Amino acid sequence: MRGGVFVLLRRILRFYRYNKGGILIEFTFSIPVCISLLFFVNDHFRFYELKNKIKTSTYLAASMIQQIGNTRTDKRLTKKDIARITHASGLNFFHTNTMYDPWPFGIYYLIDCFYVKRINSNNYQYQEVWGSTTSAKTLNDMGSATSVTTKTLAQVEAMCPDLICDKDGDERVLIEGNYRSKVADVSKFDKSKLGFFLLKPKNTKGTDGSTRPLFLYKLVIVPKPGLFPVTD
Repeated sequence: MRGGVFVLLRRILRFYRYNKGGILIEFTFSIPVCISLLFFVNDHFRFYELKNKIKTSTYLAASMIQQIGNTRTDKRLTKKDIARITHASGLNFFHTNTMYDPWPFGIYYLIDCFYVKRINSNNYQYQEVWGSTTSAKTLNDMGSATSVTTKTLAQVEAMCPDLICDKDGDERVLIEGNYRSKVADVSKFDKSKLGFFLLKPKNTKGTDGSTRPLFLYKLVIVPKPGLFPVTD
């Protein structure tokens, strides 16, 4: 038995002696492959992490929209409420002031809300409300809202089919959480700022028509009565 073990060891050593050059060459070629594989795995995890964070931020924003006025007599949301909601929900990823200028991650954060209220079968009240760190210098600069206008059923459906209401007086809000590229030309986005090595985030199109979103999540809610439209 012991003699068989020695014979096996001699054969292994003989094989290594005559093939060590080939083994070293194979090892040399395998190093770049292993490194590339590690980078690829890292990038996939980073994609998953950022998608999960923007989803969580969107749900956080939706929860705060529903609850922020609970202790107030006047439940109606204000632009300052939207600013605070945007800042607080963005801390899920931006733990410091990195959501503001000069945006060291190469992205800014935006919460976009599209409010509709059915007037009749073909007409809806409409307002777009958003909080953004794209040009804000202080927290109070982050909240904005358009005037209330009217949209047709077809226009609302084109925005998002889930915004269609069942009866007159019903309300819906489409909430979009965005990580958007700081540079207008998304092809020039520096992926290394977000920790990517090989893969590069692709831009998507927001409901507002912007092509800057790199990571976007949509959520439709039924708001509590009296929250919308947003006022000053």
